[in-house]
Parts: sequence; C-alpha cells; structure tokens
Amino acid sequence: MRYLSYIVFCLLSFVMCTEQPKELLPELSYAESLMQRFPDSALAVLDSMEVPSPSDKFQYATWCLLITQARDKNYVKHTSDSLINIALTYFEKQDNPVRKATALYYEGRVNHDLNNAEEATDYYLRARDAAKNTTDYRLLCLINIHLGTLYAYRGLADLALKAYENAYDYSIQLKDSTLISNSYSCLGRVSTLNNDWTKGLDYYKKAIGIAEQAGSLKALTLAYGEIVTVYRSLSMLDSCMYYLDKSKKIEEKHNISALPQTYLGIGETYYCMGQFDSAYFYLEKALNTTNLYTKQDATQTLYYLCRDLGKYEDAIQYNEQYWVYKDSVDNINRSSEIAEIQAKYEQEKLLNINNKLENKLLWGSIILLIIISILICFYQHKLVKKERTIQENRKQLEVRINHLHENENIIHENETLIKALSFQIEEHIGSQEHINDQVKEIEQIRQDNVSLQSQNEILQRDIEKYVSHLKEKGEELKTYERLVTENTYLSERQRYLCSQLIKHINILNCLKSNPEYIDEFRCSEIFNSMNIVYPNLIDRLRRDFSLTNDDLLICCLIKLQLNNSIMAELLAISPSSVTKRKQRLKERINQHLETPLEGERSIDAYLWKY
Repeated sequence: MRYLSYIVFCLLSFVMCTEQPKELLPELSYAESLMQRFPDSALAVLDSMEVPSPSDKFQYATWCLLITQARDKNYVKHTSDSLINIALTYFEKQDNPVRKATALYYEGRVNHDLNNAEEATDYYLRARDAAKNTTDYRLLCLINIHLGTLYAYRGLADLALKAYENAYDYSIQLKDSTLISNSYSCLGRVSTLNNDWTKGLDYYKKAIGIAEQAGSLKALTLAYGEIVTVYRSLSMLDSCMYYLDKSKKIEEKHNISALPQTYLGIGETYYCMGQFDSAYFYLEKALNTTNLYTKQDATQTLYYLCRDLGKYEDAIQYNEQYWVYKDSVDNINRSSEIAEIQAKYEQEKLLNINNKLENKLLWGSIILLIIISILICFYQHKLVKKERTIQENRKQLEVRINHLHENENIIHENETLIKALSFQIEEHIGSQEHINDQVKEIEQIRQDNVSLQSQNEILQRDIEKYVSHLKEKGEELKTYERLVTENTYLSERQRYLCSQLIKHINILNCLKSNPEYIDEFRCSEIFNSMNIVYPNLIDRLRRDFSLTNDDLLICCLIKLQLNNSIMAELLAISPSSVTKRKQRLKERINQHLETPLEGERSIDAYLWKY
C-alpha cells in the first residue's frame, strides 16, 4: 500500500509540475531587454542562442515572437510567416493580453511584407482590440500607425486619419519624441491624400522640428522623405532638393544604407530640373549599391537622360543594363515564390511536429486518467473489504459476548439451584429415593457448569482476540481515512483531467466555445470523442437504457454540462424544447431504474455521476 501511494504521488506531481508556469530563458530575457534601444544586439543574441525545443511550447513560442520582432526592428524584410504563426497559436490561448497583442501585431507586419494587405489589416485590427485594455502605449501607437498606412495606401482617407490620430494620442501619452514625430508625418501623409497640401506641409514641418530637437535620425529621414514627395507633386523642385540634400548629409555622416536611394532621388530631381550633368553624377553614384531595384531605376533614368542628350550609344548601353537588372529583379521575384513554397513546407513540418506533440499529450492524459481511475477503484474495493471485515469481527464479538453472558447467567442459576437442592438434602426433606435423585441432579448440574465454564474460557479467548484485532483495525481505519481523503482528491483530479482532455479534443471544446448545429457526421464524431473521455459511455447508455441516437446526443451535452441555451443552438431548437427533451429522456431512463429519478434537475445530476 505504501508503494502504491508513492506511485500516485509521483504521477500527480508529474502532472502538476508540467502545468506550472516557467521562467523565461536567460538569453530570451536578455534579448527582450535590448529590444527597444538596441534591436541589432537583440537580434545577434537570438541568432546566436540555441533554439528552444518545439516541445517546450512557452520558450519556443517566445523565441519565435522575439526573433520576428528583432528582424522587423532591424528592417529585415519578412519572407515567411511560419515563425510568427507558431508564436500566435501559442499566445492566443494564454492569459497574457500584451503577448497576444504583440503576436497579432507582428503577424500583421509579416503579412504586410508578404503583400497580404487584407490579412495584415485583419491582424492589426485584432491586435488593436487585444491591446486596448493594456497600458502598452508604444504597441498601441505602432499598431495604429501601420493600420493607418494600410488604409492610406488603399485610399481610405477617413479610416487612415482616425488611426493616425489614435497613434498621435498614444505617442503623447508615451512622451516619445520619435513616435510623436512619426505620428505627425503620418498625419501629413493623410492630409496630402486629401489634397490638403498646406496642412500636410504643416504636419511634416512639425515632425521635422520634433525629430531635430530629439536627435532622432530615423524620424528625421522619414519626415524628409515624406515632405519631398509633397514638394515634387507641387513641382517645387528647389524645396524638394533642399530636403534631399539634408537627408543626404545625414545618411553620408552616419553611413545609412538608404543613401543610394537618396542619390537616386536627387538624380531624378535634377533630371526634372534640366540639370543633366548633376543628374548624371548622382545617378551614377546611385549605381554603387547591391540593391537591384535601385540599379534598375537608375539605369532607366540614365537611359532617358542620354537619349535626351543625343548620346545614343550610352543610351543603348544603359538600356541593355536596365533589362539585365530587370531580368535579375524578375528572377528575385521567382526566387521569392520558391522561398514562399519552402516556407509553407517548413510551416507544415512544424505544424506536424506540434500535432504529434499534442497527440502525445492527449494520449498521455488518457493513460494517466485510466491509471487514476484504476487506483480509485482499487482503493474503494480495499476500503469496502476492510469495512466488511471490521463489521464481521464486531458481529462475531457481539455473538461471543452475548453467549458468554448467557452461560454466566446459566451458571449462576445452576449454583442457586445447587444450593437449594443441597439445603433440602441437609434437612432430609422428602424420601430417600427423592434425596438420591436430588444428589444425582446436583452432580449433573455441576457437570453442566464445568462444561459452561470451559465454553466461557474459549469464548473469553475469542473475545480477547477480536478486541485486539479491532484495535489493529482501528489503526488501519485511521490510515484508510487518510486514503479516503486521497481518494477524494483523485476523484477531483479525474474530473479536472476530463475537463482538460475535453479542451484538447477540438470537436468537444468547440461545442461550448463556438456552438453550431450538430449534423449526423458531427454527431458520430462526438460519440467517439465522448467514449475517449468517459470510457464506453455511449455503449453503456445504449445497453442500460436502450436510447436512440437523439437521446444519446442529449446525454452527451448534459454530460459536458452545457446549459439549455447552448444546447438549443447546437440542436437548432428553442430552450423550452430542450427542457421538454430532458423530461422525455428522464421518463425513458426511469423505465429501467428500480428507484425512479425525481426532482427538476435529477436527470442532469444523474448523468453527471453516471
């Protein structure tokens, strides 16, 4: 018994330990602390660390989220959504709104890079709703900025304006100059979308002023790039060149990788201004990059420039280079398609691994549930057996005590009779023959008393043995009282595991979370799943009560403790009809019970314990 209790303790400890929340790995915690101020260092830490095992869902999902976040902050274009999908799948089920909102936001960022505008918008909206009840104003600001940008590109000016205004409000609460400047740039963008050039320029100038005061180069180059497009649209090329030159100086000083794109913008502006020599100079400098898109646009403008200057041989060369770069860009696009296919394959592979892990967890829970059920039955059997033994011993003890008392009474009566007969003999009462008979009777009574005393000695020994045995059983009873407590705990644990098992079986979990009409095919799946959670439930109900499939479905829904409203949705009937079906079900079951069910909710209580 001691070893059996130890096994139960170990099993329960294992289950409880697996459910305890874990601390974040030191590398992940360190990378997260670097994320806002030093995203490049955070990315280096995440790339260099050993990737957590997919079996550790918490650590692996956190790594997937942080690596996606770090790449995004380092302006690495996302080419696959496999990692962020893993993070979102995990954190959507956790009670952590910030993590959930962050995962949804970066799912939107990834889909944005993958040119899935509709999906990105949906994820941004879900992220915004998830983050509304948090105080993570930075996340809320970023969500609204990117949501507004998607609206702006699609010409939805009113929606874009609302999102950008929300972003501005959050940036003010956060008191972050970079985000405030970015928000002003966004408001300028939506103003130009509405052809309000004056208001747009005013917002851009505010963005530039705040960025210059805060020394935020990223916000400053964003504002410069945005305001240039306004001046170019207004044909104010001198102002356009002014801000391009300021952007060039910043990028040259800090060796920013976007410098060739700025050279391209300067060259194109000079071309529009008719300053062909300066245009040629900067367009040639723009070719000093590995960015094939920049090279393609630069060679195309150089082709037009040389053509206008009558340098046809140079124009032909630049045109040939343009088509070479265009072919390379097309090849890159085809490679991206292959990368997407590979990414989908990797995602399916990861999903298969996760499904296998979930199946292992499911079967592990089922096996553990069966073991606990067996142990509960074993304990109950042993307890009943011990109680029966004690009751039997008590009965035997009572029988022997009563027998002992009866014998003592008989002995006492016999001694009284012997005294009376002896007195008559001494007084010579009666004839000699009568006296002789009395002597014989006294002798017989004495022999009876000796026999009774012998029986009493045997009874006394039996009584002492049973008393001693009952004392030992008393100690065992204390032990079994403890086992009864453990048995109660195991029963509670069994109910808990059943509820957890139901959550892992999608068709049962969806009955409550997403109630939809149950057709015949789903009904069969529900029966099979219920037989897994509650072994042979459907077969036992059929055997004991001869129920129809409709009755069995009602039993399953009651067993899952669903209320009448949800059951009504699942069965496509009214709640009052559900009550009537329960009443008819109770009547059918009562036909097979010796003691009929009574009470309004007796059918529910009966099936919960069945």
